[in-house]
Amino acid sequence: MLAEAPRPLTSEMMALRIFSPFAYPLPRMARIVPVVMGEADRLSASFPLVWRRTATGAELVVLRTLMEDGTGFAPGMARALALLPLLLQAYPLTLRPDGGADAAPGPRLMIDTAVADEPSDAGAPIATVEGRMSRGAELRIRALQLFERDLARTRDLSNALARRGLLEPWPLAFDLGGGRRCDIQGLLVVPPASFDTPAFGPVMEEFGVAAAKLIGLHRLSLFRTGQLLAMARAASAKVVAA
Repeated sequence: MLAEAPRPLTSEMMALRIFSPFAYPLPRMARIVPVVMGEADRLSASFPLVWRRTATGAELVVLRTLMEDGTGFAPGMARALALLPLLLQAYPLTLRPDGGADAAPGPRLMIDTAVADEPSDAGAPIATVEGRMSRGAELRIRALQLFERDLARTRDLSNALARRGLLEPWPLAFDLGGGRRCDIQGLLVVPPASFDTPAFGPVMEEFGVAAAKLIGLHRLSLFRTGQLLAMARAASAKVVAA
């Protein structure tokens, strides 16, 4: 799902050493990351929780920064493990996209073989010589299990909102100063006007309190966009000054 050079996690790969997610470029720089409903509480207080248009429907995502180079985070947030989405907590372990009914056979668990360019320690093997998973690997697999367990419910609710016209485009285009711009397309939000209508009735009937909670968190999380813009402009100013 999130990988630069993914390979199936076979027995031959178990001796590979893995490092903190922040040792790898992708978790440090990932701007938009797929998430599931179970992590919405944890992430929505810090980042906009929105949707992204995909070939198979609407995908719930978190917008971590407006920048593409790993900058633009508020102080203390860039390398806070607690603020990493589950897919990034699990990195470099990842899941093969399921592909729906056309999915290829085989295990979904994979590893991104991208190079750790900023390791802070010696890391640890995925499994010991005795064949036991290391503690780091166990925690990553647990994060993937939590993500996968909630994925179908999240997709169903997201696509129900899309089918009922309860998601609209949310283009982000900002002047960051110094000749730099932010232009992000393909994101979706719940139309503000819909909150004053009975449009959510059928969705609430189908998904219950989980839908109400997610939509409420989504609405409140949009206020974080202002902070993202301020941080992006500050990061851009530093580049210009340098």
